[in-house]
Amino acid sequence: MTFEHLVQINDLTKPELPALTRFQIWEGLVLRARRPDKFLIGVDDYEILEQGPAYMKRCLQLPGLQVVDEVTLWSEARIEYRTLPTDTLPEATLVMDIEEPEPGSLFVRFRYHTASIEDRGDSMPYDQFLHQAYVATDIETIQIIRQLAETGVF
Repeated sequence: MTFEHLVQINDLTKPELPALTRFQIWEGLVLRARRPDKFLIGVDDYEILEQGPAYMKRCLQLPGLQVVDEVTLWSEARIEYRTLPTDTLPEATLVMDIEEPEPGSLFVRFRYHTASIEDRGDSMPYDQFLHQAYVATDIETIQIIRQLAETGVF
């Protein structure tokens, strides 16, 4: 399953809405990587196994599932997550790009790539459910970043 979607951050046609800066968006996305429990439903526990200036390796405990991933950071531009494959979990990637097609007009593009889970012998649209869950989580991520920015966290 491969798909992408955009979440608009600043709408230049609506100046009454509070605008976020690239720095605020970046800090929020980095916080999502460092504190997944604040952004992702179901993260029971997590541990950062390795960390460098632009890299971290994490272990996330989800109900009935352990996920180990690597996160690479390109300052104020991109964050890439690569889920390491296991016997029960395929390799997957998520790339978040901050885009600014014109000054002050900011978006985050979320790009997902993982193996399809449709082939389970029934007619359930698992990929569709997963797609909807990812989009909802991404929209909520931006809402959380907005709330944190409004309180002056970054």
